[in-house]
Amino acid sequence: MKSRIGLFILIGLSLYIVDYRFSYDEDLNQIIIPDDEILGLIDTWRDQVGRDPSDEEIVRIINNLVNEEILYREALKLDLDKNDRIIKRRLAQKVEFLKQDDREPSSADLEKFYQENKSKYAIEDLISFSHYFFNQDNPETKARESLIKISNGDRVDSDPFILGNDLNLMSKSDLQKNFGNSFYEILSSMNENKWSGPIASDYGLHIVYIKKKVNGYVPGFNQIYQKVYSDYLIMSRRENVINFLDEIKEEYEVIINPDLSFN
Repeated sequence: MKSRIGLFILIGLSLYIVDYRFSYDEDLNQIIIPDDEILGLIDTWRDQVGRDPSDEEIVRIINNLVNEEILYREALKLDLDKNDRIIKRRLAQKVEFLKQDDREPSSADLEKFYQENKSKYAIEDLISFSHYFFNQDNPETKARESLIKISNGDRVDSDPFILGNDLNLMSKSDLQKNFGNSFYEILSSMNENKWSGPIASDYGLHIVYIKKKVNGYVPGFNQIYQKVYSDYLIMSRRENVINFLDEIKEEYEVIINPDLSFN
């Protein structure tokens, strides 16, 4: 395959040598295409198409690569890479990636990180409950009458609630987001297996039956090892980039136009 690639490189480049005049910087006019890059493109082509490329298709792959490289060099000669925010951001991302330094953390590193961030991995208290919702036509009276009805085993008519009437294993943050802080506080203090109310949420009144409460806990290190490992890598990469920037910032002078107006 490599001998074929060498032949096709010569064929492909010959299509450009006649028309392409070398009149700029010598380095920019020298295009060296390693076998590994072409083999990588051929592998990608094979994965996408599902078969080996023909000789003609290999020539086309190489020619497309040369086309792209020549256009890139011409863009550099025209300074099209200057003052382009998208290009700057992309190059900055590449440097950031290079400075992230994905060294394998030791068990001691991970254990220390886990101990310092235990609260982050805490599982909140969970509550499963049923409820009926009232927010129209004298809701407090309806809620109190419905509480009596349901205690007697009678059918209750209530207003629709977007999350439904039966909610299982709702966390503190879920309840605060969907019902409000005061609703959660009251629910957490209620006894199980008993209808109570009316209880006010951010949207109206509810009568509530607590089915089950599960106390929160902090999972052990071994239980969430993969999560700790992933979080440590994210933290480590971020810190490496920040440290790199701190080291080189003194080499730069930043000048902001004093006449710039934000009005």
